[in-house]
Amino acid sequence: MKRLLAIIGMGIFLLGSASGAFAAEVPVKIGYLRIVMSLPTFVAQEKGFFAQEGLKAELIPFDSGTAIMDALLAGRIDCIGSTGTTGFWFAAQSAPDRFKIFLLYGTKSLKDDNSFSVVVKKDSPIKDLKGLQGKKVGTYPGATSVALAKAVIRTQIDPGSVIFTEVPPPNMIQVLAAGQIDAFFAPEPSGMIAIARGVGRYLVKSPLTLLRLRRGIPGAAFAFSTKFLQEKPEKAKRLKTCLDKAVDYIRANEREARPYLVKYTGLPEPVAMSIPFDQFIKLEEFDKRAGQEYFDLLYKEGAYKERVDTTKLYY
Repeated sequence: MKRLLAIIGMGIFLLGSASGAFAAEVPVKIGYLRIVMSLPTFVAQEKGFFAQEGLKAELIPFDSGTAIMDALLAGRIDCIGSTGTTGFWFAAQSAPDRFKIFLLYGTKSLKDDNSFSVVVKKDSPIKDLKGLQGKKVGTYPGATSVALAKAVIRTQIDPGSVIFTEVPPPNMIQVLAAGQIDAFFAPEPSGMIAIARGVGRYLVKSPLTLLRLRRGIPGAAFAFSTKFLQEKPEKAKRLKTCLDKAVDYIRANEREARPYLVKYTGLPEPVAMSIPFDQFIKLEEFDKRAGQEYFDLLYKEGAYKERVDTTKLYY
């Protein structure tokens, strides 16, 4: 009897120890923006992929690309999932060894572009990009947003003839409705929402195809902090596996994955279920020259002070 009690006691002790070890495990801190590009992070959490790989994940929302990048470089988060690729290039000018990109979102050819649109008021007489000469065009704040708009407009007219106005994302549609700008160049779903509200219409639905970047455009990326990679390389490998599995799930079950956008981003359900996607691109599928060509285009437009070899920024 005493022996039986001892065995039971030992079992309870071992179970308690295991439970305590799990509870004490430091979670992997994953920062995310409330945007479509972060969908693999949401899927990995909701489908249990992190747990399947033995990871305890803590998802931390951020409201801007600047804030999430600062958190990664300062070591407050282990991983970004995801933010605009252009933000990583800004960081690379001063801290090129502080992160490594391991997953991307964008296009792999000239044929695709579901990320941006150019929108005018519903009753605007403007018929094409040439009609923007002398007009006010809204962009999201930041040098890269303006540079990208300039590069697109340059394919038709001199962007120096256009007045660019930086507008915070939540205000873009109301500013257009009020006539304070004549058009806006912005990521989706801004265009979709403007049209759904009866405020705007598409002037150009897929403007980035005009840039003739034949290898496509990596618009967003996921990345590890270098500190995390150095201190916990096995966890980093398993985290990449989780997000790659999430990409596979999205490819096979897109309709089932879309509702997670409602939960994590706050998008209206009709928008979340219909907004067109670009592609989530695993690192093994990615042509690194595409990133360099995109960077070089923005560099020529003056978005960056220093040229960066972007091919060295990957995991």
